[in-house]
Amino acid sequence: MGKARSKRNSRRRTRTKEENDHADDSNNDTQQQQQNQEPDQPDQTDAPAFYMDDQPEQQDLVMTTQDLHDKYHFQAAHYGELEEDMVGYFKGIEAKLDDQDFDSAEDQRLFVENVYSEVEGNELRLATNYSCSLILEKMLKISDHFQLRVFMDKLAGQTIPLFAHRFASHVCQTLLTLAAHVVDQEVAEGVSATERSKPGELPSMQQMILDMCQDIRPMIGGLITQQFASHVVRILLFVLSGKRVDETHGQAKGKLRTKKSSQYKTSKNDSLASVGKDRRSLRVPAAFLDMFRTLTNDLAVKSEDSVIRSLSAHKVASPVLQLLLEMQGKDAEGKKVQAILVDRLLWGFVTDPNPGADSPTSSRNAWFQTLVRDTVASHLLEVIVKVVSDDVYDKLYKTYFAGRLEKFGMNPVSNFVIQQLISHARTPAQLKAMVDELPAKAFKNFIVGGKHGVVRSIVESSANLQACQKQVIDTLLEALGLKEDPKQTVDCLMRMRTLDGWNNMTDEDKYNLRLFHIQGSLIVQAIMKMPAEQNSVVVNSFLSLPRQTSLRWCYTPVGSRAYQAIVSSESVSEKIKKKLLKDLQGDYVRLSKDKFGSHIVEACWGVADINMKEKIAQELVKYEHDLSEHHLGKCILWTCKIDLYKRRHDDWVEREKGIDRKRDMFKDILGSDKKRSRS
Repeated sequence: MGKARSKRNSRRRTRTKEENDHADDSNNDTQQQQQNQEPDQPDQTDAPAFYMDDQPEQQDLVMTTQDLHDKYHFQAAHYGELEEDMVGYFKGIEAKLDDQDFDSAEDQRLFVENVYSEVEGNELRLATNYSCSLILEKMLKISDHFQLRVFMDKLAGQTIPLFAHRFASHVCQTLLTLAAHVVDQEVAEGVSATERSKPGELPSMQQMILDMCQDIRPMIGGLITQQFASHVVRILLFVLSGKRVDETHGQAKGKLRTKKSSQYKTSKNDSLASVGKDRRSLRVPAAFLDMFRTLTNDLAVKSEDSVIRSLSAHKVASPVLQLLLEMQGKDAEGKKVQAILVDRLLWGFVTDPNPGADSPTSSRNAWFQTLVRDTVASHLLEVIVKVVSDDVYDKLYKTYFAGRLEKFGMNPVSNFVIQQLISHARTPAQLKAMVDELPAKAFKNFIVGGKHGVVRSIVESSANLQACQKQVIDTLLEALGLKEDPKQTVDCLMRMRTLDGWNNMTDEDKYNLRLFHIQGSLIVQAIMKMPAEQNSVVVNSFLSLPRQTSLRWCYTPVGSRAYQAIVSSESVSEKIKKKLLKDLQGDYVRLSKDKFGSHIVEACWGVADINMKEKIAQELVKYEHDLSEHHLGKCILWTCKIDLYKRRHDDWVEREKGIDRKRDMFKDILGSDKKRSRS
């Protein structure tokens, strides 16, 4: 328990084993008392570093962190201390919860029911206890839908103090994540979300979640600035919109769980993804979507201008605003709310018919400099350029970004905004204007200065929009010093080095594929989406590599992706693909058992003709037994249908020829569609 608890409290010092043995219980009590007595003070490091002129009249246009704290101050929960017997009992059941050694589902249900009966009346104290809250989360995860409703009912009326509590907030997060599946079942069964339960009757989960939302409405602006409550509010927004919390990944996942909480879940291999095995969207009643819009409206429309702008640069509240922008529906109401929120965040920019005028935009321009350079607010600006309408995007680009792409692109913070701006260019004309602004010298500065993502975004956007591809490739080659002799193109790109940088590397570094750069691999993958005229520099450079060198690419996470893109590219000729597949002969078995190489085998199988498939199958069948005992090898055997190849060879041949015919047919259809779109 010591290790698990330490994930929740970064201030706790490291203790020796002897101290843990003798002081665990007493320190738990001390921690609990400190949590209950510690006032909710603002973190002064949250205050954004504003890039604004020293104009007195502007001071009240953006609130400081202290102002937000004073406006929305509230106290976290405190329900008294748990008796020692109760703490001991609850800790005693943890081993049973971890083992989950139940004879049947009914035994598990009865066990959970008995525990809830024993702790009845102490639910709030358990949720706010330092160690018991962790055990309570485990209890919730094996509770059935009725038990979850009963527990949710115990928390009624205590939403705000529980959300704001260091430990209870985690319990609320887990409970809401599980409650989403209860709501899904209630909707399927036709349970009404608006029909109130009778006195003494257990409310539906839908009704209790809506009541919870009503509780937080008056304090929604303050809750999203509170370091513990903010994450719970984000989970609640996901539940209201019907999105799965467990389907979230990447950056979005970090907007839902605190880093410590996520690390704890990972270390315990206790992911909430196990809650729902199917990947369909969750059903929610119409009342949930109405409440989602209501909460959004409370923040986007009803908040004061100074508050909404301060929230955008607040490290805890800003991710909530990002979620609200991304989660708005594509219907008219969603677009309207989204436009209002963006307009207020950008100081009236959306509704201003002439945003380039001198007045009243001096404050707005200064505020934009804050957004684009602030380490917190810049994330919000990244979302804005992704979600705004086409006309607002164009106006935003022409007003604030045109002529400044290299300047912003070289900044350690604003370069990420530039990446999103370029990646989400709406039209070929917009991308052309951006590429014209960035000559080879700018590309080289990005590469040498470590701002590789800007170059990657340009190449990817060019491939996706099918615009100015030759210009982009020529500029990239000139920046790398490869315009005269592009033979080292893949060597330079995969390491994000200029030709001079490549030549100055030692032989040991040139051999070390761990120096492959993920951004360089992504650039290669994007180039392989372009026509043969543009990607030939990459293909020819790759073909010039010694066989053993290119083979080693297959066993690296970064190199294998680039290799796979080259093999799978539709614009690479069949002759070249046959050569690449032939070069791998004799290594297909070893590749099949490698976590990266196995993807190469699948890619090769997908583009091979029937003759090449015969050769690959012959190689695999010799080591069928060895492959069948390997968790990756057996997948390759299934993909290549080796069992059918052995038993009914003629059927196998006919099947693979049929797949090839379908592939060629779809290729012709897609090719004609692309020609129409270009014309």
